Amino acid sequence: MPVRIGRQGIYDAERELAAYELLFRAHGGLHAGLTSEREQEKATSQVISATFGDFGVEQIAGDLPLFINLTRSFFTGDLPIPCEPGQVVLELLEDILVDDEVIAGVRALAGRGYRIAVDDFAGEEHRWPAVRLADYVKIDISQTGDRFPDVLRLARGLNPDAPIVVERVEDEETFDACRDQGVDLYQGYLLQRPVVLESVSLSPSQVICLKLVRALTGDEAPIEEIERLVASDPGMSVRVLRTVRSAAVGTSRQITSLRQAIALLGRRQLCSWVVLMLLGGVTRSDPEALTLVLARATACARLVEPGGQVDVAYTVGLLSGVARVLRISDEELIETTGVAPVVRAALLNHEGPAGRALAAVLGYEDEDLPRVSGAGHELYEVSRAYLAALSGAMATVSLVTRGSAA
Repeated sequence: MPVRIGRQGIYDAERELAAYELLFRAHGGLHAGLTSEREQEKATSQVISATFGDFGVEQIAGDLPLFINLTRSFFTGDLPIPCEPGQVVLELLEDILVDDEVIAGVRALAGRGYRIAVDDFAGEEHRWPAVRLADYVKIDISQTGDRFPDVLRLARGLNPDAPIVVERVEDEETFDACRDQGVDLYQGYLLQRPVVLESVSLSPSQVICLKLVRALTGDEAPIEEIERLVASDPGMSVRVLRTVRSAAVGTSRQITSLRQAIALLGRRQLCSWVVLMLLGGVTRSDPEALTLVLARATACARLVEPGGQVDVAYTVGLLSGVARVLRISDEELIETTGVAPVVRAALLNHEGPAGRALAAVLGYEDEDLPRVSGAGHELYEVSRAYLAALSGAMATVSLVTRGSAA
């Protein structure tokens, strides 16, 4: 299936195009139909990934600003914002409770150069601190109705410098009324209906994925071998280059070679992507399973002391999760990947710090509390590590499921 996003123009009072808003578009229909924050987080990750990894910003918007909806987790730092601040405007969704944690996140993002828009402001008092910090304030005129003039005055009073963007401008009468009140920017069907953009991604070979996992998890393979494997598959090559160029690494450096891209991406992150590509058939039907794979891996790494077997723990958790999703034994997976002896011992026998971390995480997943304590970890410690790992896992899986479904 193609990669798909929506795009709608934002115009000034002279009806000149001033910016775009990017919208999630599900396959099989125009509208997202998102009901939970988890679904919204997945949609946001897909929009960012498609924009920076599949289409390219220049193709979508030229040099115009791009408004992107974000959920609470992105503002509080639980999920990373992988794109650089140059062109994006981060929209604080209307259903986010603006508390001290969110405000601290908004201040931090603004300090890094990101522009912030408060989405669908309707006068809510708890959102006033965010409005005061915002670079844009968006008001849905269909939502505010007769209260629109009052909400407009309130927004201007809280932040006189922030341009006002009015959404749902559907007819000339509404446009003229808003222009008479000095509204800065306009968005709605009168000016442009959302346009669905599609692109096609190449899917990497399973054989190459298996060889790369072996190279990345076995004895320290030279960069030349990894480069040769990546270069042997066009889909893999394009994905690695796009990932480094855009969101995942957040670098503005120009990439001149696959070797440079691989070095910037890093072995651990590249391994995560490769394993999930290997499970491409599963991602189309069960993204929840893939989320648990990465959550297990990250939780294992979090339970190991810094400077210890952190990378080994991550790999062990990753392979354990893959074996579960593929419904094969750990032994079978080891034979196909050729992992190092320390990984084998931790995975099969739960030896060493990495093995004990895996045992604790498996016990936590199975609600086997004696198994958690028997591995030498406290339940609170494991629970905290696992829940924190889920946030990052959701973002990564949404990127990979988008790519493997293409």
